[in-house]
Amino acid sequence: MLPLKRSKSLLYFTLLSCSVSALLTGCGGGAEGERPNRTPVSGTVTYNGEPVEGASISFVPVDQTKGQNANGLTDNAGLFQMGTFEGTDGVVAGEYTVMITQFEPAEVSQALPEDDPNYDPNPKPQPPPENLLPEKYASADNSGLTVTVEDGKEIADLKFDLQE
Repeated sequence: MLPLKRSKSLLYFTLLSCSVSALLTGCGGGAEGERPNRTPVSGTVTYNGEPVEGASISFVPVDQTKGQNANGLTDNAGLFQMGTFEGTDGVVAGEYTVMITQFEPAEVSQALPEDDPNYDPNPKPQPPPENLLPEKYASADNSGLTVTVEDGKEIADLKFDLQE
């Protein structure tokens, strides 16, 4: 079980990643029957041979007019499953570039009441969390990672071995 601080920060970055993905792709359709077919995609992320826990994986369609972004999050063994509309519902067939990030756990600060002697009415902004993976992987355009998903052909052993 993850410590509460770490699980909160993982949740925060997962929600942030999914929100950005939703903004980039729009709502993507109506009822379940109107959504395109999805193919199960799963695999592993390692960095210098070691599993990466808490990495966010995003598949970005090469042709933005025809595709849907898909997202996944690695567990403590570096394993992930991709989803497009809900959870791990799979990926729409197409060509994708891939971006992968892993942010350091953010410190969660508690707001102090105004009558506390340590209360600061003008707190300093927190610096943004640091990406723990090489920056090239944080951009689908620069990562060099690609994947092709064919309709109905499950991918169960996708491997992203990230290097310096």
